Amino acid sequence: MISPIILKSLNSSLQIMQESEILELNEKSQIYGLTLNKEDVQEIINSRNNTLKNYGRIELDINVTKRIIENLYKSQYTDKDDYVEVINDLQEIFYYLKNETLDQISDIEIIEIIDEFYNNCSGRVDIVQEKSEEFAKKYRWGIDGEM
Repeated sequence: MISPIILKSLNSSLQIMQESEILELNEKSQIYGLTLNKEDVQEIINSRNNTLKNYGRIELDINVTKRIIENLYKSQYTDKDDYVEVINDLQEIFYYLKNETLDQISDIEIIEIIDEFYNNCSGRVDIVQEKSEEFAKKYRWGIDGEM
């Protein structure tokens, strides 16, 4: 049996590594006027962890979050005032879609779908959510059609 002290140490090391990976994205995002500080990154990771827990999912890496951020900072619709909030919202939408599509669509494809929704609706997260729910419903029921 693994001791709780070892698990806590591993979790702490993993969080530090994840924070570092996300902070490295600032090198490219600052060109777009968007940066994250350490507190922002901790909030993003905590939100991600809560979302994973709520959806009963386990993720060992931070690649999905990084890819969402990379797409988001390149969008003309992303504003620095709600950058962290939108990242958190899109993470939640991502895991919602993973569950609703029964993991039958790859991470990259789902991120591309979310990115397309985000840009086609001028960055309105509420509309992204609606379109994602519609997509999931159509996917589950095998209905073809444009979103």
